[in-house]
Amino acid sequence: MNAASLSRLRYLEVDGGSFFLYVLKERLGLVLMLCLLATTYVGGYTVYLFVLWMGAMAGIFLSVSSIRYGIKGIALILAGILPQYLFLVPACIMLINWCYRLNVALYHPERAVDIRYGTKKQYLLQKAVQLFIIMGIVMLGSAAESYINPLLFTNFLKLF
Repeated sequence: MNAASLSRLRYLEVDGGSFFLYVLKERLGLVLMLCLLATTYVGGYTVYLFVLWMGAMAGIFLSVSSIRYGIKGIALILAGILPQYLFLVPACIMLINWCYRLNVALYHPERAVDIRYGTKKQYLLQKAVQLFIIMGIVMLGSAAESYINPLLFTNFLKLF
């Protein structure tokens, strides 16, 4: 977050296709990891730790940028996270809910509300459809991060 790094970012050319594959691998890897951990007994704790980690990292990142650059630092962060976070934040909330509900249904069925109606096969099919929707939203966010955000961010850095 120093001036030299920001200066280099102004003139950086981003290969959207390669960047998209990298971002998609990172984002979907996280989704799949959380989904797999949700099927274990520690899945509920994993969801709590994930939420705690993401909140702490967002707070630290905003604090450092606002201490270093003031209001311009907050604008810099907004330029760096928009428009992809318009997709990724709802997808993250849906994923957290999906993982938590699946873990509760597997290990605490007496507390699970959504498993009571229908068969187990219908429940698993519903969960699979929800997961594909979440993954689709993550893919849209990754595309926005790879193709739209670099253009917006470099134009913002010219003003910064």
